[in-house]
Amino acid sequence: MTVKTISSYTDEWKGLPWKQFQKNLFRLQHRIYKAAKTNDVGTIKRLQTLLVGSKCAKYLAVRQVTQLNTGKRSAGVDGMSKLDPKQRMLLAADLSQLNNWKHDKLRRIYIPKDDGSKRPLGIPTIRDRAMQCLIKYALEPVYEASVSDGDLGFRPGHSTWDVQKCMFYNLNSSANGYRKTIVEIDISKCFDNINHDKLMSLVILPRGIKNVLRSALKAGVLTEKEKTLSGTQTQTQTQTQTQTPQGGVISPLLANIALHGVEDLQNEKVTSTKSMQRGFRYADDMVFILKEGENPTELLNKISEFLKERGLNVNETKSQTVPATKGFNFLGWRFLVKPSNNKFVCFPSSKNHNAMKEKVKNTVKDTRYPLKDRLKMVKTIYHGWFNYHRYCDMSQVNLWSLHDWVYKYLKKSSKMPLNEIIESVRGIFTGHTQEANRFIAVKGNRSIYDNDWLFFFWAKRNNKRFTGPLLTTLRRQNYRCKSCNLLFSTEERIELHHEDGNNNNNKWANLAALHRSCHQCEPIHGRKKQAKGLSLNKSGAV
Repeated sequence: MTVKTISSYTDEWKGLPWKQFQKNLFRLQHRIYKAAKTNDVGTIKRLQTLLVGSKCAKYLAVRQVTQLNTGKRSAGVDGMSKLDPKQRMLLAADLSQLNNWKHDKLRRIYIPKDDGSKRPLGIPTIRDRAMQCLIKYALEPVYEASVSDGDLGFRPGHSTWDVQKCMFYNLNSSANGYRKTIVEIDISKCFDNINHDKLMSLVILPRGIKNVLRSALKAGVLTEKEKTLSGTQTQTQTQTQTQTPQGGVISPLLANIALHGVEDLQNEKVTSTKSMQRGFRYADDMVFILKEGENPTELLNKISEFLKERGLNVNETKSQTVPATKGFNFLGWRFLVKPSNNKFVCFPSSKNHNAMKEKVKNTVKDTRYPLKDRLKMVKTIYHGWFNYHRYCDMSQVNLWSLHDWVYKYLKKSSKMPLNEIIESVRGIFTGHTQEANRFIAVKGNRSIYDNDWLFFFWAKRNNKRFTGPLLTTLRRQNYRCKSCNLLFSTEERIELHHEDGNNNNNKWANLAALHRSCHQCEPIHGRKKQAKGLSLNKSGAV
């Protein structure tokens, strides 16, 4: 019997029919979506069982959490931060053990918040993240079939820009926005306090899969090591009775399911079958728009009753009721109806703008890196920030001050020639385009599972996130991956590939837009890694 080497497992993993896997998974999800539209619970559960047991879903779930997700290197309580191809193959096979699945404890870490407090985050193991991803594949199409027009957060194909456009529709001068009142709601410790029994009653899954999900909810956490009186190090265990595992792959979807319907509490009936959306929710942050004469207290009472059933409460200190003419902050933007002319404007909030400026200044001053590298990092920071705010009216913000500060700092603290300083600063802070209020929002309750993914609607929408050479390359390729020829979905990351491996060669013939998974399999990158390893060995590195 031949023993497989790591190299053979690598070839086997790369050689799997990923394109066909994606097509098969989408077909199953589309069928679940159609069954959910007709409220055929029996068909939904049969299809979910078929999906969770399918080879395509298992392998795609493992690939998603080990290779594609941004936090793929986050270690759980087992300390494992990455898997080799052999371990990935074994994990995909292990996902079949639904009846015996026991979710491991979560590794507790704390993320600092702006107000000085800390947000607790529970990190599942890679094994548990793969299982959560598999369940998400089966559960998400059910939620998408009944989702509200006002729920725009952490949904495939949707973004904060959809919220921004909805604010424009409701507060512009033709909608008499100057007469309206804004009720901004923040939920106190939403993920920490969701009632598990209520949440599970809202979830449609077969019993076996539901038990696995309940195991994830009840997993509990291992906190950081603490010193005992004897001086030894121990880890404390805590079982979660109400917390949703914030930090897991499925956490945002579970929060959406628990809060589903709260955004519709103030909707206005237009006809017997149609209503006007007046509430908009992004995860656990909500905004309601009230017309003149409507009582915000009545709305707050409705929201409080809704949340009480789910074990949640309104955070009074962060919630507010203000006239649209005074403005409010939401998702990093400042929304305002100008009292002088009743015109709607949206621009980066002071807090968001100042945070970006502080980050840029700290990066420029960070002498741990060469100056050219620091300027590249600043360019990435500023371009990313401006791209997020590209549909704002940027004339409301002073962008020149940061431009001027970087120029003066380089002139005073570096030996860079003046012409290079001017060219570098211009390359960072100029040439950006803004399209105030021109984003085209998703119409109604349209979903990626309604079969439009097979055509161009969602693929074309996906390109709005990008600028520069990547955007041009996407259009040249007709929104298809050059490697696998699949249309770019709304979920997987798109990366710019340089055919010769030289990232400075941006000639069109050298560029290709690829899925991240396809990009990782390009031979040129494998050869570069191998050459780097050889050079390290020759230099005596271990």
